[in-house]
This record gives sequence, C-alpha cells and structure tokens, in this order.
Amino acid sequence: MSIAQNVSFTAQATTAKIGVKDQVQLTYTIQNVQDLRALGGPEGDNFKDFEITGGPFQSQSTQMYVANGRMVQTSSYSITFVLRPKRTGNLTIPPGVAKDAAGHNYQSNSVSIQVVNGSLANAQPRGNQNPFDDPFDDPFAAMQQRRMQQQQRQQQLQQQQKPVNMDDINKDLFIRVVVDKSKVHVGEQITASYKLYARIPMQMGISKLPSLNGFWTQDFEMPKGNVKPIEEVVNGKKYQVFVLKKSALFPQQTGTLELDPAEAQGVARIIQQVQQRNPFADFFDDPAMQKAMGSMMMNDPFFNNAFFNQMAYRDVQVHLKSTPVKITVTALPDKGKPADFGDAVGDFNIANKIDKKELTTDDVANLTITITGSGNLKLIEAPKLNLPNGLESFDPAIIDTITGRSTTISGSKIITYAITPHTPGDYQIPAIPFSYFNPQTGAYVSLSTQPITLHVKPGKHYNPNVPSASNNIALKDIHNIETKSLKALTFNGKPLLYTPVYWSMYGLPLLAFVGMLFWKRREEKLSKDIIGLRSKRANKVALKRLVTAQKLLQQNSEKPFYEEVSKAIWLYLSDKLAIPLSSLSRESATDALAMRKVSEELQVRLNKVVSECETALYAPTMGVKQMHTTYKDAVKILSDLEEAV
Repeated sequence: MSIAQNVSFTAQATTAKIGVKDQVQLTYTIQNVQDLRALGGPEGDNFKDFEITGGPFQSQSTQMYVANGRMVQTSSYSITFVLRPKRTGNLTIPPGVAKDAAGHNYQSNSVSIQVVNGSLANAQPRGNQNPFDDPFDDPFAAMQQRRMQQQQRQQQLQQQQKPVNMDDINKDLFIRVVVDKSKVHVGEQITASYKLYARIPMQMGISKLPSLNGFWTQDFEMPKGNVKPIEEVVNGKKYQVFVLKKSALFPQQTGTLELDPAEAQGVARIIQQVQQRNPFADFFDDPAMQKAMGSMMMNDPFFNNAFFNQMAYRDVQVHLKSTPVKITVTALPDKGKPADFGDAVGDFNIANKIDKKELTTDDVANLTITITGSGNLKLIEAPKLNLPNGLESFDPAIIDTITGRSTTISGSKIITYAITPHTPGDYQIPAIPFSYFNPQTGAYVSLSTQPITLHVKPGKHYNPNVPSASNNIALKDIHNIETKSLKALTFNGKPLLYTPVYWSMYGLPLLAFVGMLFWKRREEKLSKDIIGLRSKRANKVALKRLVTAQKLLQQNSEKPFYEEVSKAIWLYLSDKLAIPLSSLSRESATDALAMRKVSEELQVRLNKVVSECETALYAPTMGVKQMHTTYKDAVKILSDLEEAV
C-alpha cells in the first residue's frame, strides 16, 4: 500500500485460493486523492500469470460523515478486473498504478493467490483447521452450528417484529439551517449555516441544498480533513453539532423569501435489546442429555437468566429534512439615495489609476477603478464615465476577486476601461462618484475618485479635418476685378457660362461638403455602435493571439501556448457575441451561439478545444503533436465561427 498526503491505494482479491479453472475478482481502490488522472492495473494491464476475463469496471464515491466525534470527508475510486489463472502454483498479481494532476504516481500492494488443480468453486469453506472441524469428530460441532443458525433467524425475526420508530431517531438526529438574521435590506448579507445535530453514532452527508431563488450566494471556506464538533444544548439535551456547509446569501428582491428545506441522508446506528437463546439450550434439548441430567438442572433459573439478553446494534437508513426558513427583505430607503447609486450594499472603498497620462491619438490608455471591501461585490454595477469630447471608451473588463470568506464576503472588484483619444489636446477625466448603502449604519455613503489629467499628442495616423476654404483666403490672393462683359469670358471659344467647366466649379465643392457631412455622421454612428466596433475588433484580437501561439508552438512552450489559444478563443467570443468577460462562461457562450443558429457540431468542436486548453494548463503533458492539432483546430473553428456568426 502506498500512502502520500493521506492517499491510500490498495489491491484486494475476493479469495486467496482458487482452482486453475476458477476466476477471481481483483479490485484496486484509491482514497483521498486530489484530481485523479489515471487509475488502472499493472502497466499495460499485464497481469503476467493471469488473463482478463471481465472488466475493467470503474466506480467512484464521495462521502462526508462523522466518525469518533469528528467530521471526515472521503473520496474513493475503484477499478475491478475478473481474472483467470494460466497455471497452478503460488502466483502474484502485480500492483496497480495511479496518477494525479500534480504528477504524483501511486502504486498499490501486490496480491498472492494460491492456484491448485481443478476447481474450488463448489467447495464449501472449511475455516481454520482444528481437531473439531469435522462434525463427525466433534459431537458438539453440529449442535453449535444449529445454535448459530437459530440465533441469526431469531434476531432477524425480532427485528422484523419490532420496527424502528423514526420519531425517536429524529429526536436524536436532525439537521437545521441557521441564519444570523431574518430581517434584512435588499443586498444585505445573511450568513446561513447548515448544521447536523447528533446524539447517536451516524454517517451523514448533505443530499439536497435549499433552492436559493431570489438570492445571490457565495460559500464560505470550510475546514478540510477531520473537524471537531461543537456542543450545543437543545431542549435540555446535549448534542454534538457539525457545520456541514456555510454560505453568505444576498437577497435580490423584496418580500418574504423562503429557504426550502435542506436534506441529508446516511446511516444511523441505534441500540436494540435482543433476547438471545440460552447457549446451553441446544445442549440440553438433546434427549440423551435430558435423561442423563434429569429435570432438576433444566429448571434451574441460571439457565433462563436475563443475563443472556444482549444489546444489539442496528444500522438504519435515515433521511433528514430541515424546517423551511423565512427571510423578510425590505427595500433600500429612498431617503438620501444618491443619483449614482449602483446597488452596492456593504462597506467599501474606491480608488483609480491610469497606466499613462501622456499619449498620442494612436494609443490606448487603461483606466482602472478598484472597489474593495465587504458585501455584495459581484452585484455592484460598474460606474459610468463622463468623458470629455475627444475621448471615448468601450465596455469595461471586470474582474471579481473574493479574498475573505471567514465571517463576511470581502474582496475587490477591478474595473478596467480602455480609453482612446481622437483629437490632440489636454483633457481631464473628472472624478468618478461611487456610493453604497451601509446596513450597519442604515445610511448611504458617497465616495469619489481623483480626477486625472491627460496630455494627447498627434499620432502618426492622425488626420485633422480639412479647414474650410473661406478661412484660407488671403488678401494677396484677390486679383484685379475684371471689367469686361461676361461674353468676353470664354473657354475653347465658347462663353464660360455655357460650359460644364463653369458649373463644375460650383458642383464640386457642394459634393465635397455633402461627402464630408456623410463621412462625419457615419463616424459618429460607428463610435456609438460599441457592439459593432467590438465585433470588428474580434478578428484582429484573435489573429494577434494566434500569431503569438504559433511562435510559442515553434518554441515548444506548452503552457504559454495553451494560454494564448485559450485567450484567443475567449476574447473572440467576448467581442463577437458582445458579452463582457466578467459574464462570459461556457453556458452564456453556448446560449448566445444557439441564438445565432450556430450548428451543434461547431459548438462541440469549440468546447473540445477549450477543454483541451484547460486540461493542458493544469496537467501539461499533452505533447507537441497535440499542440499542433489544437492550433489547427482553433484556427479552423474561429474561421467557421466568423462565417456562422
């Protein structure tokens, strides 16, 4: 058996001795391994002196239970083979092998099997050899066997006749959902604890959590490994209490919200009094013994004493359900609510920074706003920017980071705006207001960032608007006024008034003015069409990432390669589907692609490449050949998506 970091890996056979014509079942079981990647028999399933006649059959189980007063979490994976020996003798089944995502290799124990001629499948087990194994050699052996069978039948009969009273079990074992407050404002945190109360031995685990309609939830981190229970007194009785789960709930609507019951199931061990038959009864039931001993000893109270009544344990399947919990949610007060309020409830701070204050019209500046504190972080709306004319920004990129999960949910919300200047000059990004409701004080708090000054210079591609001709006319350009009649103004012998050249001098400026007006309106429309701009940008961003990925592929840099391919796909989907990265997931992307009638086959190929990238980032063992395949698939998929979307 190999043990590393509480990992247990064992091999076990159903029997230690078989006939050469028989089969044996062998099971490899590994427990408490994190992110198992591979589990099997010997390398290449080479069992040497055995051939595989069945399997492998795989199974998996995860359980959280209480043992010896502690909360224990276990997970196990098993693989089973059915084997037939190739020859007789003392044969050895080689150990199994396993591997986790971290690269740790595990090896089980080997198993020894004695193989004899013929078949033992129909042979009766004889147990340990001793002088009384044969009932013909031991006059008491048959009587002892009958007594054991009678005891088993008697216990089964008594258990059937005495059904378990579940009401009694529910008094000693139950589950509760405990909240720290039942009256809150919209967005205010509620801490819900799922507790198991026990006065009897059991093995229990949560089977169903309450549906949280109307709530946003964030789970607290629970201690890993064995957890000591706490002691609570309920109705004058002491209970061992185990916290199975703890969550922060943030209500999103007003009214009376109800948490449905939480459910748990498992096994409870109860104690029942079982009346056992006198172990000497069968001996004295023998007619010969009755004749020899007479009736005096048979009526002795000793042989009918209650001493032979025993306390037997019985394991009972139990299904527990908590009582529903009602939460009263009131609206946030209108009094004092700021105009810029963005649904933030808790206690927060705000700060801003920009990566460059001097740039050209060809550059992009990244303005980052960071909101830190505790409360409904993920539900806070991004503040709106009021940029001066000449500057514009796209939808911000938002990253939510939860750093504290002890008593309150705390962390930061990082909002990044990409700002592009169009015209040179000095600009000031005004202070950005931010407000939140503090449930502790029952009042609104208003904050703001510091204003930022930008200096923008003309870039290489800057093309200022052409000034009007009237502004460029100088006095020196005015010639002497012609005093001749119009008839004297001719072109190719014809009066100028009657030639196309004359009228074109009026038409061309008019057409130029109309063209400039159309171009300006088109640019204004495009600048407002953020979705259109992002859609056009999608191809450029993806192409740039794939070019970088190709260079990394040539360098055989596995992890950076898969990072670039993954970013190319996700950034393309974000821009093309107009979904912010903070809201983008496989589910949201699948729904958006389905709305655009993208084929299921293409969606399957897309998910396959995304899964390959995720797997390679956590277990970089894909190989160069797979990298080439992933790159080709990614290029093909993005090309097909462009045509489909």
